Amino acid sequence: MEEKELIRRVRNSFKAKKSQAEILAGFQKRGYKLAYADELIRKAKRPKRIIWIFAISMMLFFSLTFSVYTIFSNSEKMEISNPLAGFVIAGESIVENSLVEEISEDNFMVAVVNSQNQEKTYEEIEITPEFVSFLLNEIGAWKLHKNPLTLQDPMINFQIGDHKFYSEIGNEIKTFEGISNSADLLFDVNRQDLIDSIMAENPEIVFVKSIQEGRTSVDIITNEADLFAKGYLELYDTLNPQLPL
Repeated sequence: MEEKELIRRVRNSFKAKKSQAEILAGFQKRGYKLAYADELIRKAKRPKRIIWIFAISMMLFFSLTFSVYTIFSNSEKMEISNPLAGFVIAGESIVENSLVEEISEDNFMVAVVNSQNQEKTYEEIEITPEFVSFLLNEIGAWKLHKNPLTLQDPMINFQIGDHKFYSEIGNEIKTFEGISNSADLLFDVNRQDLIDSIMAENPEIVFVKSIQEGRTSVDIITNEADLFAKGYLELYDTLNPQLPL
């Protein structure tokens, strides 16, 4: 009888609740050597053992992945100061809030700037890394986390006119001048929408509107698996439907 058939019969015997001793006795009655019978039984058990090893390995892998995910995930929104705090939009200018007063005119409240010397146009506002860090935090980038497998931090590039920045999201959002070759996404936003978003009571709403109306674009640089592993699905829900994950 072929070895494969003998192994199949051994497996059937185990399924029939026969003990290993009973199976060995059956082989001896048929004239098979004890060493050969032991080898057949070992081979018959091997697939089941492999399945158990695989199952245990997968459980350990997912447990480790979940632990790493838990360790590196941010649980709450970060505290990042608004770089334009204390300023307001007055017409086409940005002015300090202390220089604006409201007066009643025909039963309407009208904002009047007390000093023209302190006004700045959108083009005169200096864009700094703090602008990007603040906006990313406001739109939910604080929910991103390391890739549990590669341990790489989420990285996002920003193009604002001629200004280029990249942000690394870890325990805090750090933004630097330039472009990162390891970035996951690229936001291309115009200066006015960036400033309007930062100065809005709800920056997320203003920024999402800019995306939906086509003034801000979002380009995916990395692969979808990496985006998913770093938690970009949360950011997608915020910017939906413009981020095509």
